[in-house]
Amino acid sequence: CSQNAMLQFMMMARRHTALLLSIVSLTTSIHPCLAFSSSIHNDLSSSSFSAQADTLQVHQIPQSDKLLSSARGWIEHIEQRDGPKYGVGAYTVLRCDATTISSSNDELSCVWKIWGEDFHMDRLSSSFQTLHTNLFGVTDGGGEGSFYYGGGITSMSGMGSSVQTQSMFANSIVETRDVINVLLEQATKSICSSNLQYYEGTQTLMLTILWTPSSSTQQSSAPLVRGHAAFAASAPQPPSSNNIVDEPHLPPPITACLAIPNQLTPEALSVLPRRHGMNLNLQRQVGSSASAKVSSWCRIRRPLEDPNRYKPSDGSVGEVILVRQPETERGTNIMTYPNDNFIETLELLEGLISNLFVVYQDGSVRTAPVGSVLPGYARHLILQELNERGMKVDSSKPPTIQDMRDGLWSEVFVTSAIRLVVPVERIIVPAANGAGAVHHVLWEAPNDEHRATKMIQSAMYQRGCNQATVKHIVTLHD
Repeated sequence: CSQNAMLQFMMMARRHTALLLSIVSLTTSIHPCLAFSSSIHNDLSSSSFSAQADTLQVHQIPQSDKLLSSARGWIEHIEQRDGPKYGVGAYTVLRCDATTISSSNDELSCVWKIWGEDFHMDRLSSSFQTLHTNLFGVTDGGGEGSFYYGGGITSMSGMGSSVQTQSMFANSIVETRDVINVLLEQATKSICSSNLQYYEGTQTLMLTILWTPSSSTQQSSAPLVRGHAAFAASAPQPPSSNNIVDEPHLPPPITACLAIPNQLTPEALSVLPRRHGMNLNLQRQVGSSASAKVSSWCRIRRPLEDPNRYKPSDGSVGEVILVRQPETERGTNIMTYPNDNFIETLELLEGLISNLFVVYQDGSVRTAPVGSVLPGYARHLILQELNERGMKVDSSKPPTIQDMRDGLWSEVFVTSAIRLVVPVERIIVPAANGAGAVHHVLWEAPNDEHRATKMIQSAMYQRGCNQATVKHIVTLHD
């Protein structure tokens, strides 16, 4: 076809689309379940790229640019640059595994498995619909559904079904898949240029997609589509001649800290940062629906990562768990609530970037309901697997501290798109006196076997691989 026709096609397919790509090795402690040697990431640590989707030109990002190297820093930069109205968007994180890598004289080839692509497209659509309705007050009926307040997100009308939301954003989903392809092409080049095609293993890519409102189309639901990708660093594995890639290793267990205030009162709890619902301290909502994944949470959650209280700089705490009062207590007079029994009444919801599961002594598994937490893809896979196996699963109410006190807990683990399943070895309460104070251990795993967690992780991994979208990326050498 002619050059003009090709340019017109590219512009049409990617209009309203801006892509920023950064492919790097993460410096944070992210441990995916796959078994491969950490030494193979040495050459990837210098891989950093940016690209604009409408031109498909990829540019290398200087290593000195630490801000854009992580998805979180990239998201926060966009919010700061474009403001709370056009810089905050819906986002999602996909796991992409490069399973078969080859290189010839002219071509680079890689088979990628994209975990939960349709799930993530649906969540992007629903989350952006929620966000756009809050910002601009536009509902499906064209009426005033809500209003924009103080740079935050206010209350909204209900979200549509997955079929409705995906239909509304069909063009944006096409653009998103174009962005994914561009990211995977560059990732393939990065892997092959690092000579990793000779390693018989799996490379995991953390792929983040961000949809933000377009300032030029305020009354339109069409978002700007951006993407960011980073190679996930693996946990070192002991050398073994029987190392089978299809059987993932369980990551090292972590310590989790409860997100509770200095003063153990419902009033103090209500002013901590929250992913959704009214935050009394900020005087705005950080998200209008528990099921909406909104990018401002990357910034808003930072107080809950305070090294002097929740996450010490030594890395000893791997996750912070959000909690709430039971529904039966939320309508009571908070000033008369008994402070000494406050912790025992709490329900455990989710981590800052993960879902939480508790395995009980009777073999049942409990996790907080969809209406209270963001339902992640790993959570979705686990619930599918456990239900098909006929295991007792309770996702109607959150696990409680009281159940733990009664000796009903057996194991605890958290899940996320990249790390998949991570066992929790202890849960702590933050020290009241800040830096240097000793945290109180609230719960500790009875042993280090994590038998149920290992079984669940193995089953969900196989399910995730089987349900993944397979893409064969072939690109030319630079």
